[in-house]
Amino acid sequence: MLSQSTYKEYLKVTIPFMLSTATQPLLGAVNTAVMGHMSEAFYIAAVSLGVILFNNIYWLFGFLRVSTTSFSAQALGSESAKDKFLALARPLLIAIVISLIFLIIYPWIFKYYALLMKPESQVVELMKNYCDIIIWGAPFVLINYVTLGWLMGQMIIRYTMFMQISMNVLNIILSIVFVFIMDMNIQGVAYASLIAQIYGCIVGFIAIYKRGNLIICSEYIQSLKTLQPFLAMMKVNVDLMFRIVCLLTINNLFAIAGASMGTVTLASNAIILEIIFIVVYFIDGMANGVSVFSGKAKGYKDINLLNSVLKISLRCLAVFIIFISVIMYITKSYFINMMTDLAIVANYANDYSIYLILHPICACVGLLLYGMYTGIGNTASIRNMMFVAVIFFYICQKILMSYLGNDGIWLTYNLTYLLESIILILYLPSLKKYFN
Repeated sequence: MLSQSTYKEYLKVTIPFMLSTATQPLLGAVNTAVMGHMSEAFYIAAVSLGVILFNNIYWLFGFLRVSTTSFSAQALGSESAKDKFLALARPLLIAIVISLIFLIIYPWIFKYYALLMKPESQVVELMKNYCDIIIWGAPFVLINYVTLGWLMGQMIIRYTMFMQISMNVLNIILSIVFVFIMDMNIQGVAYASLIAQIYGCIVGFIAIYKRGNLIICSEYIQSLKTLQPFLAMMKVNVDLMFRIVCLLTINNLFAIAGASMGTVTLASNAIILEIIFIVVYFIDGMANGVSVFSGKAKGYKDINLLNSVLKISLRCLAVFIIFISVIMYITKSYFINMMTDLAIVANYANDYSIYLILHPICACVGLLLYGMYTGIGNTASIRNMMFVAVIFFYICQKILMSYLGNDGIWLTYNLTYLLESIILILYLPSLKKYFN
């Protein structure tokens, strides 16, 4: 392992991660846009609330992807066939158990979610039609988290890209066909997502079979009967789960505040968020690359490599943010109008389009450093940061919303992510202890 990373090495890994990761919010944006061209704003609101519900469910166990990437990368570095197998098999078993539990308790989850969000009755009915179909994709989504994380950790970049991009492109195509050609309305969007999730699961296992060089033997399988490693794996991810719970709390408070101001506000905010997510997921893809390099730096106890990765990633991030800010400033109204042809929704969203530029600037450093902290295994700092952030969001939103309305909601959202970036910067000196 070189003690210094280069831009070429960094970009070779990071750019494919950015491109493949960014297709996920693009999917959500297309689904929102498809519903945005229906006759009423109820369709946008129903899909956005349904997406938030399943993001709540899936993001809660997003550590399956993050931790699997870490364990897989460590196994790659140790060149242990057994560790490579267990890095895949253990989280797969956990994913299957979790998804089965979701299938059982889904009726209660939907009931209490609808009571919490309190949307209009038409929105609840449409949301139920969407969610009753999407729930069957839970096993495939969580399994996809594991297979994707394992492929990323093994640096199987080409298949990682193909899996994510092809799955989301298929979803987009099916959404358009089912809704506009087959006239399936909101059910069409749901079935498109379900089919794409099944397809992604199949592609993931094919990639592992062809490129994973995975060895399966009775000795390795016997190791799966030991409970302690599973408990240790879950313990490692408690901090990551706490972060996700805090993120979900912030997102739900944001959505509840928007819903309290009416369906048009809820729909407009959903459009702005979908566009923001595209940019944020590009940064998240960059963070995935940082996580892989940081994990390897820790494995080799090479602080010079970590410092090199930090400098290179921050410089690349700065270039990306400047570029995307200019693009957003020029095209923000165009993107919003692509998302819906309902004039009242589009005009309202345009009034708050400045946040399309502000949010990536506020959030970018924190998102990038999250990848570094998780790669090293310093999840305690992430936990502490999120604890402060969720308290700040709750208090700040109460104050600003009462004075500034929807602007207060958006300012709180952006200030919270800026605070997260600042806290993680302050924690940077603590990373040195992981290399002693």
